[in-house]
Amino acid sequence: MEWVAEAFPVAISDVIDSHLLNESNTTPTERSAAMNDLLVMIMGIGLSCSRMSPNEAMDMKEVVVGLRRIRQKTRMIEG
Repeated sequence: MEWVAEAFPVAISDVIDSHLLNESNTTPTERSAAMNDLLVMIMGIGLSCSRMSPNEAMDMKEVVVGLRRIRQKTRMIEG
């Protein structure tokens, strides 16, 4: 997990499945940027939730808010 955290968010393409990136690279630039934003949001929540100390982990209320934002952004992309 440490190397994922170190790559986040600048080198996210180094830790994301290449199929996800290839799929988003075949779409228009605007959609690709939005997909990248979604991946960063998802990885951010995942990294925060997987902290060793419960005191450092994201509060579940914040997780719900983040997931709702991701769902809303996904719906906007799918439009």
